[in-house]
Amino acid sequence: MKRLSLAILLISGIGFTLAARAQGMTPFAQQSNRPGADTQLLSLGDLMIVSQWRHMKLWQAAKAENWALAKYEADKLSESLYRAAVLYVNIPAPLVKTSDAQLAAIADAALQRDQRGFEQAFVALTTSCNACHQAAGLDFIRMRMPTSSPFSDQDFTAPTKNR
Repeated sequence: MKRLSLAILLISGIGFTLAARAQGMTPFAQQSNRPGADTQLLSLGDLMIVSQWRHMKLWQAAKAENWALAKYEADKLSESLYRAAVLYVNIPAPLVKTSDAQLAAIADAALQRDQRGFEQAFVALTTSCNACHQAAGLDFIRMRMPTSSPFSDQDFTAPTKNR
């Protein structure tokens, strides 16, 4: 009975979608005249939350000397900030671009396994984040060095082969 119900629901959904497309209907977000409008588009706040998580994971990875994970998180943080700068007009993109130098320094420090270089670049990155928030009129959002990890479900130690 459950399978029959699921099959009917699936077929109904496919039928509705095909009928809507046949009548020229498109999702509201795709009708937008904003550049880059997409039904899969995250809000700027959502992108910044993802960036904040990556900021914390980046710190935890370096503290555990898991340099492969640190480089990965630096690359992903760079992607998130790039998306924010490209997709949203109300964000000071030139200030977001200044994080590129810090993220490159972080990635380089990870490749060199340089804890001191990483920490210096991380402090500069955090300062850059705060400058961008201030320029956007969001100075009530202030980043700082992580003091603990909310990721109790992740082991940040490097696999033996990466050490």
